[in-house]
Amino acid sequence: MGEVVRYKAGEALRGRLLEAASRLFSERGYERVSIRQIALEAGCSQMAMYRHFPDKQSLFSHLCVELYRKFTTDLHSRYDDLPDPAERIRMALRGFIELSAENPHHYQLIFLDSTQEPQIRQMRHAASEPNLSFLRGNLRLCLRAGTREAVIEERLHQILALMHGITVMLVVSGASYGLTRATALERFDAGFRILVAAGDAE
Repeated sequence: MGEVVRYKAGEALRGRLLEAASRLFSERGYERVSIRQIALEAGCSQMAMYRHFPDKQSLFSHLCVELYRKFTTDLHSRYDDLPDPAERIRMALRGFIELSAENPHHYQLIFLDSTQEPQIRQMRHAASEPNLSFLRGNLRLCLRAGTREAVIEERLHQILALMHGITVMLVVSGASYGLTRATALERFDAGFRILVAAGDAE
């Protein structure tokens, strides 16, 4: 029983550390946050934090991977069985917008933080690759057989730009743009239909 209690306490602390780091990184930027500040925000000592994460970079890496893992799990559990590949993409990216609206600190940390550290950029890229592969593969199925890979990649970038543009407006200042979650999703749907149709005509 004692081991179970200790395990649960450890998991709870780990969760608090990740949440504190996410909030501080998004508010102040990666470079301006210290291990001491994260531990203080999470309500523990630095030594207790080191039992879970040996340094700030490790903590950031875990944050990136966990957020992307959650999204990837949602992708496959919720949308893999949809028969239409365009609908799989549309629903997955709508889910991403909704998840970002529910977790604005996480979105800002992963996508709006301006850190230039090469290792951090590499972590982001590695964590995002399964999601990009899912979207790219389904987009390929939407377009005519023989569509050049360059066209598929260009269309994917345009769809992601649409999604991120709407997400940024919603998360950062939805009221200024007259956006609610519902209107943001409506605008994404309208733009998505245009982009997929344009891609099919290539």
